[in-house]
Amino acid sequence: MRVWQSAATLLASLVTSGALADTVSGRITFPGSSLPATVTYLRNLDGDALHQLALKRGETEFSIDVQPGRYWVFVRPDEPGLTGLYGGHTQYSLCRRASAPGAATACEDHALAEVVVQPGGGVTRVEVDDWLLSDDSALEIDRILGNAPGVIDSAELGRPRYSEYRVAPVTTAPPQVDVSSDPRAAALAAQLQEAAAAGSNFAGRFTLVRVGCGEQCEQVAIIDQSNGGVSFPDQLSQVFSTLPCRAERALEFRDDSRLIEFTRREAEFVITDSLLWDVDKRAFTPLAQYRRSLERFCAGTTPAP
Repeated sequence: MRVWQSAATLLASLVTSGALADTVSGRITFPGSSLPATVTYLRNLDGDALHQLALKRGETEFSIDVQPGRYWVFVRPDEPGLTGLYGGHTQYSLCRRASAPGAATACEDHALAEVVVQPGGGVTRVEVDDWLLSDDSALEIDRILGNAPGVIDSAELGRPRYSEYRVAPVTTAPPQVDVSSDPRAAALAAQLQEAAAAGSNFAGRFTLVRVGCGEQCEQVAIIDQSNGGVSFPDQLSQVFSTLPCRAERALEFRDDSRLIEFTRREAEFVITDSLLWDVDKRAFTPLAQYRRSLERFCAGTTPAP
């Protein structure tokens, strides 16, 4: 269980020794309507210290005591669906504040900016408002947090497991597919009936079928082996075969579990959604989402289910 703390409660990870006499404080600005739960990090550039502070959803102010030195300040949202997104105090942050009103569009450098904490300097104030970090900065943060290629990140380690949603497979006689259960079923009657005859392969008593929906595209139909009813889940209406490697991981599921993992490519990243099948409603509920770089995905570092 994750234990949260308020911004007023200091819980910094201290690697250096000696008394802490100076403070870095600041405000986090998020482009959305509400700041999600976050973890704020201060990376000491003169050593290995990494200070961190967890903030609840909506908390925008932080304060961390540190040793004098040079620091990077960055933020990682700590909620499903925002994995791999970083905000930072960058050259853009500095440029935007130094620019005349309306001239901030000239600020184009999104590299992390050094924050210098002087001995006895009291409180150093920063703004964390840049969510378009440069590729080099994002990669460096990945390395700092242990998310570089070849390393499994915390989101993957904490993802739902098939064993957590296990169901007992049910053996039934192959049903007659009920093409009246969905308008799309009639045109696929022969393919669906053949799949139903092969038996269940998902969530105990269901058969998951991938049917064509265009070039390099499939949609998913799910047949209830107990009555022949057919469902076409919205979340799996378009499964594109565009993964750069490990194409077999686009859809992963088991006969003895209600969990399915749907993996797809978005630009230079690979997104995985964990979806939970509701047996009675015959619909999926999103459980979690995490993002990996193409390089890390192709390295094959995903932990076992």
